[in-house]
Amino acid sequence: MLLHNIFTRHVRVRRLADSLAEDGHYVDVISLASDDGADQSRPPFIKCYTLSKTRSRHEGLGHVMDWASTVLSMLYYTNRLDLKNHYDLVHVHNMPDFLVFTAVIQRLAGKPVLLHIGDPMPELGQSKLNVGPDHILIRGLGLLEQASCRFSTHVITALDSFKEQLIMRGTPADKITVIMNAPDSRLFSPQILEANREKDPEHYVVLYVGTVATRYGLETMVKALPILRERIPNIKFKIVPKIKDEGKGLDDCYRLSEELGVRSLLEVVDPVAIEKMPAVMASADVGVYPAIRNRHMDWALSLKIPEMALAKLPMVSSRLTVLEQLYGDESIAFYDSEDYEGLAAKIVQIHESSSYRLSLINNAYLRASQNDWSHQYSVYKDLLSKLLGRPV
Repeated sequence: MLLHNIFTRHVRVRRLADSLAEDGHYVDVISLASDDGADQSRPPFIKCYTLSKTRSRHEGLGHVMDWASTVLSMLYYTNRLDLKNHYDLVHVHNMPDFLVFTAVIQRLAGKPVLLHIGDPMPELGQSKLNVGPDHILIRGLGLLEQASCRFSTHVITALDSFKEQLIMRGTPADKITVIMNAPDSRLFSPQILEANREKDPEHYVVLYVGTVATRYGLETMVKALPILRERIPNIKFKIVPKIKDEGKGLDDCYRLSEELGVRSLLEVVDPVAIEKMPAVMASADVGVYPAIRNRHMDWALSLKIPEMALAKLPMVSSRLTVLEQLYGDESIAFYDSEDYEGLAAKIVQIHESSSYRLSLINNAYLRASQNDWSHQYSVYKDLLSKLLGRPV
């Protein structure tokens, strides 16, 4: 498995690798180094080989150079290790899509090469750059995506809506398998959650977990803090970022909180290991997902949503189509995108109404429980068996 990310903090890749290892398969992972320098291997079945750099935010040309250096390094690692370990299959996780070309020798040798598109890059590019589909950069990303899909043996993506987008851009439907993002019930078990359900006695904690960037709308939550402070005096907004140096998105939150006089209400901690995430969620009072609605964010399902649902953490989110379809108003307290007053009102309602809070928790838990990882893993194993021509 190849990914331009930190293996131990990438839920999807970790879960796939761990599940394969539990079935007795050997998995080599080539990834970025952890920012604490820790070994990311999970003996005896998972060996992680890391590049000499970790995850950080880049803009413009720096982003392109970062991806290019990653591709070259992974090309070297993949072929050196393949000579030693004789891989049966290569599974490449975007972003970027063209990382799949690091397996060109394996593809030419007839080995299956999977491309896993967690997020379609043309739509993600529109969201990040705030441009339309006809922008030259977006059209370029579309061409790279098409070339990457054609090169790969098979494509995996996370949602039916993503599959439809790939089909519209020329990838055959029978070359795409949907494997949804689903929480790991082994980590988010009732026993683990109850053992870690220790609330902060001094604060009412509103929790955000994940990427800190403009498109995720954290500034909307910061704008809501002056209102919330009046209704919930002990409120605290806790951010658990995906990487240690989140860059501009986090700097903007700091600057805005200073301007509004609520900097003391904002707490940003270091990223945490996947194993510690259930405890983080179980100890909070409300989870927020304030993503700004656009063509990509409207359909991108954050894994943190079903995880918070299994952790029985009541959720407030901007009204996104994917969440309306999968969860609905009875499971998530929705507000209109970028409406900080509406966001504040929903948090206050959850704080003041125990019946509303419990209703959201119970309904969301039921929905998340229906999307079990064991079923998604069975789909993955069936695909590998088909590609390899033998049971996996």
